[in-house]
Amino acid sequence: MRIALAALALLAGAALTTAKAEVIDLATIKCSEIASMPDEEGSYLMIWIHGYFSGQAGSTTMDLDDMAADGKAIGEYCAANPDVGVLSAAQQALGN
Repeated sequence: MRIALAALALLAGAALTTAKAEVIDLATIKCSEIASMPDEEGSYLMIWIHGYFSGQAGSTTMDLDDMAADGKAIGEYCAANPDVGVLSAAQQALGN
């Protein structure tokens, strides 16, 4: 019985994960699109951007305070430049 319940829980979790699966090409996202993103997607985007630039710099650390400041800087840049791509905005806002 426990095995059946565990299997059912795994299948339900997999179904939910599959239903939420989405592929986003970050090279095509414009700043104007960030405002309409659900908070969860915006958070994923900021984490990805942080990882992307950290990887380019050869850094393996994750500073949450820096991420918050970076997100604020990118958001402010995007608010002033809605037609700019998010990656370009991040490069400009963060000086990368």
